[in-house]
Amino acid sequence: MSFAFTPGYTFDGSNTDSATEGYSSGDDVYDEYGIDEIGINGSFFTINFKDSTSMSTWRSSDHTITFDYTGTGGAQNWEITDEDLTTSEEYSVNTTYNYIHYQLSGLVGGFTNASDMADDIASNGTGSSVLDIEIDA
Repeated sequence: MSFAFTPGYTFDGSNTDSATEGYSSGDDVYDEYGIDEIGINGSFFTINFKDSTSMSTWRSSDHTITFDYTGTGGAQNWEITDEDLTTSEEYSVNTTYNYIHYQLSGLVGGFTNASDMADDIASNGTGSSVLDIEIDA
């Protein structure tokens, strides 16, 4: 499944950048995986789930993720294809609030790439996208 990451919230700071997008019923990523929010900052790629059942189902199978830069300019060195999102790649799991942190630098090939990715997304602002995300089971 592929979708545009179109954040509803961004913070474009001098040292910190972050963006989040929320999902609900009718959004493919919500209906198929129970994901109700994705967050990206220079440190983490975070997936929040609507409930513990959705998170447990996600964690019980292997997934891959592709980040595809769709903008112009920007760093673009953070594009990746078919990176694993298995339990061994999880940085931390919160079973109270149903979210998983993946270390972004591990997904995109280093801290500089993670920082560039977060900056490219945050500087683009809310309501528009420079990133397509593809998740495959």
